[in-house]
Order: sequence, then structure tokens, then C-alpha cells
Amino acid sequence: MSKKRATLSACVASSALLLGVISATPASAVNLFANCTTTGANGDVSISNYNGASDFIGGSLGAWDTSADGHHVRVRLITKDSTGTIKYWAWHANYNGAGSTQSWDFTATDRGGFFDMGVQVGRFEGDTILNACANWA
Repeated sequence: MSKKRATLSACVASSALLLGVISATPASAVNLFANCTTTGANGDVSISNYNGASDFIGGSLGAWDTSADGHHVRVRLITKDSTGTIKYWAWHANYNGAGSTQSWDFTATDRGGFFDMGVQVGRFEGDTILNACANWA
């Protein structure tokens, strides 16, 4: 191989390596998921593009009514901040009856940051919770 060709090959290889370093991302976002099942109800949360210790998240919640018992089901986001304090977000209710599924997209902001996320699912009579479950992503 000639000296000129060897130099050109070395430059191309160095450029390719540099391009790989420049285009690499330092941290990759992940999608988080949690679900739980209790008598008559099933639900989940999916968090999109979580980058770790963020103060903003987005995703979706889902609630399934699994029993023809005349009760409705609810689902909500639960989070922990940097101090470990748990925050219980607003309930979302599925009143559509047995076998039905309902979902909601959400965004959430917390200055304390989001260090852990999960879902809580419950079966209700009016505003009285009959049974529930919770699970962390």
C-alpha cells in the first residue's frame, strides 16, 4: 500500500470514529411500565422517554373493569420525589362496565423531580374504595 493511500485510509477511519463519537447520545431515554390487578380491576401506567431524575414526565394510564359486579374502576399515577415523598395524582374513572377498557394520556410536572413512578388501581362504590393495588415501574 502506498504512503498516500495509507494516510487517506487513516483519515477516513479517524473521521468515521469521530462521527460516531459526535452522534452518540450521553444518556438514553427509557420507557417505563407498571401494572397491577385487584379484584374486579386491572390497570397500568406507561411513561414515555424517561431520562432519569426529571421534573417532567408524560405517558398514559389504562383501567380495565374485569368484573360484572356493578362497581367502577379507577387508576392513577403515583410518584416519589427526591426526598422519597409519595405523591398520589388524580384518579381517572372507568364507568363503562364489565369488560371495558379506558385510557388517558397525561403529563405531570413536579419541582421535586420524579425518581420513581407507578400505578394505583382501585374498585369503587361511589367514592368509597373497596379494594386496590399499587405497583412501581
